[in-house]
Amino acid sequence: MHRNIFFLSRCLLPNNIAMCTVRRFLNKSPGNEQMEYLKSALDTNFQDWPVLKVNILSKDGSVNEKNVDAVILKTMVRNQRLDSASSFANYLKSSNSVLSIGATNSILGLYFEKGRKKSLSESEKQFILNTYMDLYNKYKVLDYSTSESLLHALCAIDEWEKAFKVLDDLKLSCTPSHSAYSTLIGTLFKNNKVKEALDMINRSVSDLRPLQYYAYKEWMHYFLRKYKNKGTIIKHLDTICSHITENCAVISMATVDEMIKIYTSLGWNAEFVEVIKQSGQCISCNKQLKCLKLSNQEFELLQKNIKDKLIIGSDMFLKTSPKELNEFLHFVDETAPYDIVLDALNIAYAISKSTNMEKLKFLKTVVDYFNGKNKRILLLGRKHMLKWHRKTLEYLMSRTCSFFTEDISQDDPFFITAAIKWQWQHQWKVFLAGRRPIIQPPLRFSPCAQKNQDGWHLPYEKEAFGEKLTPQVNDGVPNYDGWLCLRPKIVVK
Repeated sequence: MHRNIFFLSRCLLPNNIAMCTVRRFLNKSPGNEQMEYLKSALDTNFQDWPVLKVNILSKDGSVNEKNVDAVILKTMVRNQRLDSASSFANYLKSSNSVLSIGATNSILGLYFEKGRKKSLSESEKQFILNTYMDLYNKYKVLDYSTSESLLHALCAIDEWEKAFKVLDDLKLSCTPSHSAYSTLIGTLFKNNKVKEALDMINRSVSDLRPLQYYAYKEWMHYFLRKYKNKGTIIKHLDTICSHITENCAVISMATVDEMIKIYTSLGWNAEFVEVIKQSGQCISCNKQLKCLKLSNQEFELLQKNIKDKLIIGSDMFLKTSPKELNEFLHFVDETAPYDIVLDALNIAYAISKSTNMEKLKFLKTVVDYFNGKNKRILLLGRKHMLKWHRKTLEYLMSRTCSFFTEDISQDDPFFITAAIKWQWQHQWKVFLAGRRPIIQPPLRFSPCAQKNQDGWHLPYEKEAFGEKLTPQVNDGVPNYDGWLCLRPKIVVK
């Protein structure tokens, strides 16, 4: 039968569509039947819970007696059927003397979601507190999923001190999630625990967990509750924007919407804008973003830390011999500073499927470009490149400070040391167009949140198809059209 279907599909449909159709038919997962039934039952508001479970388990799939309760609850919460989920949770609590850990976690997740929209009932609050005590009486250490679920549920009832303990336990085995940190931070601000919130923000940043919407929202609302004077509120909101600047953060669309609502209520203009790539100029207020530079003290501290801890003290670069590393460090001490650091091998291999001579010519074009601008160049290459066309190599070496590492070495420690001053505004980029390089100069501005005399420019992350995005540590790739321009309606000159 399958052969006939396959033959008919090949006759009627293009090959790729036919193959996909047949595969879907032959490989259809029986587990989908269970989930499709569950979703259809939710759509019809079916609430005969014993019958629902029996019907799901009667179908083929991965849902079984052990996980059926958790699967039902998670599906309800994911689809925002919170009333049905509450009813099912009450059924489970009344019909089971001992809930499975999966069902317990799912109920905690439900109460966290409910608590975001309205106050929980006394019985729901008591369930969270009882679960906290029962889990810690039964287990010395909680698993990751249970810890996360419990922390979020405790925050939903403002039990932030107990949430602190759960977070500390989490830290023993792994890094808490973005949501765990931001939910606890938001709860602390909500309860006017400012010192604790600021300490937790520092911990979150140290763990590379940029703040999410809830933390920013409660931070802003704390200032709105505490201060009545608009000027005072604006002054304190500046501390939030400064945090975004200092951590090169990119905020979410939800955070931007909250900022717009608050700043406009305080008499400010708040606009979505683009920043011109060539100049860093805002197309709305015409202000230009600045090129933020490290102070001498910051640079020396950064240089020492990278040299001592990352290059010399790390085992990341064991393929680089100590002798070679010392030779390079001595070479840099003797010949630095440089205007430009060129990774010779990567530039040469921008031309794939080409001869060594063609690769060197491409590299020569890049070197000539910077020589024409009177730049002092450090050229980093591999020793096997010395076997390439001698005359061209001699030309390149006469116009640069050049250092060639052993072929078994990794370039990274040399490149990091020599290019320590790389910031957004120092990085030149080379692109291939045909057989010729296009050399893009560094940005003339730092693409991170900045304040000028009139207001703020904040980068934000656009959300695709309504999806919620986890905040990311800024990777240095600027987003030119996702900016929020904040400025007072009347600027005092």
